[in-house]
Amino acid sequence: MTLVRVCLTSLLVLMVACGDGDSDPVVVVPDAGHNVPDSGNGTPDSGGGTPDSGGDLPDAGGEPPDAGGELPDAGGEIPDAGGELPDAGGESPDAGDELPDAGGGIPDAGGELPDAGVTPDAGNETPDSGTETPDSGSETPDAGTPDAGNEPSDAGTPDAGGETPDAGGGTPDAGGEPPVVSVITNWGFEAWSGALPDAWLGSKSNLAGSDVQKVTSGAFEGSNAARLTNASSTHRRFTTAAMTLPAGRYTCTYQARGTGEVRNAFFDDDYSSYTGYTSVDTATWRQLTYTFNLAADVFDTFELIFSIRNTSGEHLSIDDVRCTRAPQPCDTVTCEPWAKCDNTTVTCEPLAGRCYDTVDCDEWQACDATHTCVTAEDRCVRHADCAGTPETPVCQLSTHQCIPGDPCAGVTCTNPATTCNPTSGVCELAPGACFTTYDCVGALPACDSATRRCVPADHASNIIRNGGFESWNVYSIPYQGDHLIPDYWYGLDNGVADPGTEIRASRLQRYTAAAHGGTTALQFVVPIQVAERFSLEKFNVPSGNYSCSYRVRGHGTIRHRVYSSAGWSPATDFLLVDSDAWQPVFFKFTGNVRDWRLFFYPSRSEADRDHLQVDDVVCTKD
Repeated sequence: MTLVRVCLTSLLVLMVACGDGDSDPVVVVPDAGHNVPDSGNGTPDSGGGTPDSGGDLPDAGGEPPDAGGELPDAGGEIPDAGGELPDAGGESPDAGDELPDAGGGIPDAGGELPDAGVTPDAGNETPDSGTETPDSGSETPDAGTPDAGNEPSDAGTPDAGGETPDAGGGTPDAGGEPPVVSVITNWGFEAWSGALPDAWLGSKSNLAGSDVQKVTSGAFEGSNAARLTNASSTHRRFTTAAMTLPAGRYTCTYQARGTGEVRNAFFDDDYSSYTGYTSVDTATWRQLTYTFNLAADVFDTFELIFSIRNTSGEHLSIDDVRCTRAPQPCDTVTCEPWAKCDNTTVTCEPLAGRCYDTVDCDEWQACDATHTCVTAEDRCVRHADCAGTPETPVCQLSTHQCIPGDPCAGVTCTNPATTCNPTSGVCELAPGACFTTYDCVGALPACDSATRRCVPADHASNIIRNGGFESWNVYSIPYQGDHLIPDYWYGLDNGVADPGTEIRASRLQRYTAAAHGGTTALQFVVPIQVAERFSLEKFNVPSGNYSCSYRVRGHGTIRHRVYSSAGWSPATDFLLVDSDAWQPVFFKFTGNVRDWRLFFYPSRSEADRDHLQVDDVVCTKD
């Protein structure tokens, strides 16, 4: 046995000599029951070798283990230690082809007390491992769970790299869009421009801006709230600015306090029904809820409505208006423009009148290249569809088939201005007939409402005197002398409250080279950049709606406008004229006014087409 110990000691010295020179040696007393076990700074029970267990017997090769009846190597004998360096360093202990370090201590422990007094690695003691895979190798480190028994847990180091493990109620892995707090812009009333909240007081609001105040103390959320005042029993609307919202089910919550009544609704392209009024009378914030459904997407017209009445005291304050849309199965489905996702089946279905193929259309229709159901080539929906087959000009609506017959059979036109069109079987304006002056686009420019026929400009139905510019005379124009001008025109200018003609009389010429009606037209010779007014003399117009038109040709620009006791009409755009053909210009106005007059604004005329000419100015009562 002494020889064996000497051999083991020599082998230990050889191992230390061959170990990692950078490791700090630790002096231990080997082979004693009360000494420090073989551990320290070395890596415990790891490496490529088999740990101190398995199928092999511990503590030597073919020799019986150092156990049995013999006392352990301790007692009076001087331990095989001293100045020699212990088994430590960079090399992993208890691995490779080396004999395992046995003795009185339990191997593979740390600060654990050695197992003194028991024969090591033999008897009833369970070896340190067995079939369990050691905590090492290429496997991901066992984070969080202790490695065994009383051994300190292998924790603290995250499970891979420096990454924080995704666990528990902690912050979820980043990525994706943050949840929407509210689809309402400025839902907490934090942003104000002057005295009014941004993104509120939409077009459907009828609550005065002065009745909306900024509340800067005691807001439910953030720093501000909005106080609404309407002491009357007639409700007033306070709405969001118009916005776009997708179809879906929405739930809104908001905080209210003060005294008053409030209810909710919305506007898309019409007003929804209102909820019942909720009476609020509290100095503390109270949460109210409003839910609504949008059957279809709303583009740029949606407004959320707060309807209030009977406010008093501190009136009614609102804050924290949170509206969210419930997720729907179709939210992740994208359909073609002619289809819409059905939330029940989560499939794209054609919109009304649209199709994947002919199967989606009626029996008499076909699906065209735009995925629209259209009338099939050999079918019809009206008589006009049968115009290409004179022998079968009638559309039989029950079968959508073209059949022989007369499209006008049984058709009675009750308006004297209409007659049955033999192709369409529909009552249409007869040639030369009219409903208003807008229908008179030919040589006869005015519509006689009594006969519903188009008539000349000098007809009594035309309220514009000398609208055809057939009558001219010499008049004395203040500060300009005598000039030939058309009768009932060149209304004098009397200032801002009574505007009139600005253009010089010398720029007006009687024109006979071409006229739309009659023999004479009015020529504007205005090769200038500034458009100066030319006015009709003022007169009173009876009540009613009037349709008007005039004809213009030549080369230049022109626009028109009306002034009366009702004020100025909206300004029209300049019309660029560059043609020898007469073109009509139409407009309307409402009567029951005094001092009515029509203005022309001609400018930039060119001599290549004899400047600008105007003729047949007419206005008739509808």
